[in-house]
Amino acid sequence: MKSIQLLLVAICCPILAFTQNITGLWSGTLYNDSTGLKHQYEVGITIENGRYTGYSHTSFIIDQKKYFGLKKVKVKIAGDGKVIIEDAELLLNDYPVEANRNVRQLNVLDFNTIEDVETMAGPFVTNRTKTYLPLTGKVELKKNKNTSYSDLVARLQQMSSGVEQRFVQNVGNPMVKND
Repeated sequence: MKSIQLLLVAICCPILAFTQNITGLWSGTLYNDSTGLKHQYEVGITIENGRYTGYSHTSFIIDQKKYFGLKKVKVKIAGDGKVIIEDAELLLNDYPVEANRNVRQLNVLDFNTIEDVETMAGPFVTNRTKTYLPLTGKVELKKNKNTSYSDLVARLQQMSSGVEQRFVQNVGNPMVKND
């Protein structure tokens, strides 16, 4: 009897991994192991033409001044159910120094639902460049149904491209699918 139960679990787990709904606005923190600091971090994910697409927004404070970075990200669900979010392009920032456009962040997140609260959490790492060593840390996100206080949504609304405007509409209504 136990072997039948184990077989059912082994068969169903990969199927359940693909039924998770990762679309929408995710808000939380990014913890940097090197500095020991937590930063505000948001990711918006929609599905377009059968593929996930998204944006990330990171906020941090230096000398009591708030800075931000807005990036286009690639999103996919791995075979083991982990959510992979990888930087694709730095779109906007107000960093106090020139941004190195070759630095990419990779998040490998576990999706969980506990008592109707959807979360994603896991490690992140940046790549090594000629100038910068890789950084590591942890990302913790919770699905946010209220987009009105989102820095990510506000920045995207300021952009004039139809792509960003469509994204904002879809992230506010995550059940919309553009196939």
